Amino acid sequence: YKFSKINFQLEEISKGLNYPWGMTFIDDENLLITEKNGRLLKINISTGEQEEVSHELNILTGRQGGLLDVLYHDKYVYFTYSQLRDDVYSSSAIARGKLINNTIIDTEILLSAEPKLKTTIHFGSRVIIKDNYLFASFGERGQGMIAQDPTSHPGSIIRIHLDGSIPDDNPKFINQPTWLPEIYQIGVRNPQGMALSPFDSEIYI
Repeated sequence: YKFSKINFQLEEISKGLNYPWGMTFIDDENLLITEKNGRLLKINISTGEQEEVSHELNILTGRQGGLLDVLYHDKYVYFTYSQLRDDVYSSSAIARGKLINNTIIDTEILLSAEPKLKTTIHFGSRVIIKDNYLFASFGERGQGMIAQDPTSHPGSIIRIHLDGSIPDDNPKFINQPTWLPEIYQIGVRNPQGMALSPFDSEIYI
């Protein structure tokens, strides 16, 4: 592809964020931004005003864990995060809820990675929506070859419907009967970048 030379001018909108990890526009004026420490902020891009948005996600914070990606789509806010489970165990997880008056309500956990693990690294956790499918990257949690195990979620790309149900054309139902039904691709380490290309409408990690 040929790119024309475009001059960009940077403009500071807001500051004082604590390890911002993901962001999404909810309208033309407002962004939601996650911080790894678990805070969710709404920022007005015209005024720079920050407002904290409350939520009920049970988050493991510290090291590489935290509140990670966020994506607003069709009245829902989708999250990926490191979910605290049983005090010392955690999983990469996907949840969604609705934003009402600076509060996330009706929160649903769409998927928690199995097995839960004690490590606090490599959660992956980027999320993309394409054609009403939700794709998420789950890191291999520092476990190496677990990424080659299709009966475990860590180290894979997940593909589910927006309500958390499983597409009937995922690999398990086509040509990989041993795979977990949510898994779309195996063998990834810790994808922390995922984008829908404006050129060919493919997802790149």
